[in-house]
Amino acid sequence: MEGILVVDDDSIILQLMKRILDNEGIESVCVSSGEEALEQIEERSFSLMITDYNMPGLNGIELSRRGLEMAPQMPIILNTSGITQKIARLAMETGISKVMAKPYLPDEMLESIRAVAGKRRVWASPVG
Repeated sequence: MEGILVVDDDSIILQLMKRILDNEGIESVCVSSGEEALEQIEERSFSLMITDYNMPGLNGIELSRRGLEMAPQMPIILNTSGITQKIARLAMETGISKVMAKPYLPDEMLESIRAVAGKRRVWASPVG
């Protein structure tokens, strides 16, 4: 695995994700904005990007669009506090591999990482 790019404007989420991935021996780069994420994608390859949906500046959908233009083979997991039909549709149209509702357990995230890194598309059911 080339490493995982984690993008979230919440520093607590970034710390938690870093700890989860470190415990699994998975290299990660954690950044707090879409702009920083695009800089990282420009500099190196990632096996996977995990991004929050609701962030200042670029939201997770727009970041994913731009990220996939730069790295078309990079799978993406989008995290959101509420999966709506609109978000699920936009995610699918964008090419996002999976949408996960916050909060989630570390084991759920690791299972999703394994599934998405294994190129399986796994979709959560839209709510609302």
